[in-house]
Amino acid sequence: MANMAHYGPAAGASGASPLYRALCVRSGNVVILGMQKNASVNCAGMVLFRVFQGNVQVLGFRPPLGVYFSLHSPKWNNLLVIEGRPGNEDTQAPFGPSNASLLQVMEPNLPSEALSEDEEIAADRLAMQLVSDYPVVLVLRAIPVTFGNVTSFYENTRPEKVSTVLPGFKMIISQYNQNLLRDITDEFDITSAAPPNTDPMHHDWKSPERILAELVVVDSFKTLHFTEPWQATVDSLQASLLAEENPMSQKIIVCGGKGVGKSTFCRYLVNRLLSEFKIVAFLDTDLGQSELTPSGLVALHALTTPLLGPGFSHMRNPIRSFFCGNTNPGNDPLYYMKAVKSLLRLYDTKWGIHRSANSDNEISRSRQHACVPLVINTDGWIKSMGHDLLCNVIETTNPDHVVQLVAATKNKQFNVPIGGSWHIYAVPPWDPIGVTQPPRSSKELRMYRFHSYFLAQSRCDLSRALLQNLQVLSEKNRVDSDIYRAYAQLTPFAVSFDQVDISFAGSSVPPSQLLFSLNACVVGLCVNPEHIPFEQNDLELREGPPRIVLQPVHVPCVGVGIIRAMDAKKRQLFILSPLPLSVLKRVNLLVCSSISLDSIMLSAHEPVQAPYVVTDVISSEGTGSGVMQSRNNLKRKRDGK
Repeated sequence: MANMAHYGPAAGASGASPLYRALCVRSGNVVILGMQKNASVNCAGMVLFRVFQGNVQVLGFRPPLGVYFSLHSPKWNNLLVIEGRPGNEDTQAPFGPSNASLLQVMEPNLPSEALSEDEEIAADRLAMQLVSDYPVVLVLRAIPVTFGNVTSFYENTRPEKVSTVLPGFKMIISQYNQNLLRDITDEFDITSAAPPNTDPMHHDWKSPERILAELVVVDSFKTLHFTEPWQATVDSLQASLLAEENPMSQKIIVCGGKGVGKSTFCRYLVNRLLSEFKIVAFLDTDLGQSELTPSGLVALHALTTPLLGPGFSHMRNPIRSFFCGNTNPGNDPLYYMKAVKSLLRLYDTKWGIHRSANSDNEISRSRQHACVPLVINTDGWIKSMGHDLLCNVIETTNPDHVVQLVAATKNKQFNVPIGGSWHIYAVPPWDPIGVTQPPRSSKELRMYRFHSYFLAQSRCDLSRALLQNLQVLSEKNRVDSDIYRAYAQLTPFAVSFDQVDISFAGSSVPPSQLLFSLNACVVGLCVNPEHIPFEQNDLELREGPPRIVLQPVHVPCVGVGIIRAMDAKKRQLFILSPLPLSVLKRVNLLVCSSISLDSIMLSAHEPVQAPYVVTDVISSEGTGSGVMQSRNNLKRKRDGK
C-alpha cells in the first residue's frame, strides 16, 4: 500500500526537487509524471501507463520499461497504488511503431485512436526533461471512454471553463495530507482563466503546478494492504516454483468463502509470478464472479500480461472454456466437474509432466515445454454441496499448494482435504486501509462484466460533466439508460434456425415454449464436433423452431451471446456477440442459460417492454419469475421449543 509518511511536509523540503512534477502534451490526454523513489500514487479511475525511467510496482507487478499497461482502479473499489522502488534507473528507448503494435496485441479492445505516435514522440521529449531530477518517470495516457469501461471512469471536479488534463483518472490524497497538495501545486487555483487567445482544446500552456493541481484530488479512499502473511505466502510459493529440485510445473489452488479476497489474492499471485515466468496458466472455476470472462464459464487462460484492476476490467479470450449456464455450480454439478477435469487435462497436455518413454518410474519434462505454473480460482460457495464440489476440485487437481483464506466468521470457515500431498497455507483475508465504502453487489459486478464484454467497442459520447461522481452510491445508476441504449444500438448477427442446435443448461423446455424461452436469453456459443447438419433437401421442407438437443453436450464454448430478437416467419435468430464473424461461423450449438438480464432490459428513466417481466407487483422495478431456493442459513424454531 502507499506509505502515508511519503506525503509529509518533508516532501517539498528546500534544496531538493519536489516529490512530484508533471508535464503534458498539447491534447492533455498524455501526462508525464516524475516522482521520487519513495513516492507512490494512489490511482483512481482508468489509465494507460508506461515506465519511462526507474522501477515501480503495482499490485505485485514490476512493469518493464517502455511497455504500456492498462490500469483500472474504480474509486468505489480498493485503489491500486503505483509505488516507487529503488534499483533500475535506465531510460527507455524512444517509443516507436513496435511499441504501438505490442499494445494492440496486449489490449485488443482499445480503439485505434487510443494511441497517437506523434503524441508519444512529444511525451518522450517532455520525459527527458525530468530524468535528471526524478529517478522515476511515468507516462500516463487517457483511455477512451466506452460503455464497457465507464464504471471505472473517475471525475469528481466541477466542469471548468478550461477542461482538466487526463480525463477519467486522478491521483488521490487524504484530507490529512492536504499539505502535500499545497507543496506540489504551490496552491495553484485551477479555476483561473487561460491566457488570452488560447485554444480551449490545447493544454501545453499549463504550468507543472497547474497540471498537478488538476490531477491531484483530496478525497476519502481505501487501498489494498498486502499483509505480511500474504507476502510471506506468495514468497514461499514463488521460491518453491523456482527451486531447482522442483523443475516441473506446479498447481496452486486458492479457496475461501465469499468476500474474503480470493480474486485479489489470485491477481497478486499471478502478477508476482509473471515477473519470473513468461506464461502463467489460470483456471477460473468461479461461475458467479469470473475473473476474465462473463459469468457462467469455466475457463483456462494463458496469461502473459498482468491483472491490474477488478475482474470486469480485463476480459480475456481463454484457451478453452465450457459454458455451465448459471452463476453457481449447483445447477448441474456433474457438468461442472466434467468441465474442470477437461481443462485440467488440457493443462497437463500443454504444460504438465510427461512420463519418459524409457522408464515408467521416471518423470521427465519435454524440452519444448517451459515451466508454466497453474493458478486455480475457486467458487466462494463453501457450504453443503459447494463444499463437496470444492473438495472434489482439490482432489481432482491434486495440487502442490492450497491457499486457504481463513475468515473469522463461522459461516466462512471450512475444512480443506488433508489426505493428499499438497501443502496448505492458512492466510487471513485481505485488509483495506482507509475509509471503507459500500461495495458493489455480486449482481452489479456480474452486469459490469457483461458491459465490459459486449460494449468494449461502444464509444461513450456523454460529456465529462455527465460522468462526474459515478462512484457515489446514489449516482451509480445515473447512466443506466444510456448503457441500455448502447445494447440496443449493437448490430446483431442473423442466424438461421437450421444452422444451430439448441440446448438448455441444467434444465429442459417443452418444444412449444422454445421460442419464448430463447427471447432475450444469454447463450453460450459452442462448437459441437458431432453436429449433424441438415441435408439441402431437408432444409427446404423445414418448419418450426430450431432442433433441440435433449441431453447435455460437453463441448467447448467460444464465447457468450444475447439473443436480442427472433423472426419466426423467416426462421432467424438475431444474436449479439463481440466475437468476429470468422469465429461465429464455427458455432453450431447454443446453450441457453438461466442468467438474468433484467438490469440490461430495464431502465429506470426509460421504461421498455421486456419479455417475462411484470410491473404490477410489489417490486417497483418489475421482476420475472425465478426458481425457489431454500434458505438453510436461517435459524428456525424446532417443534416444542
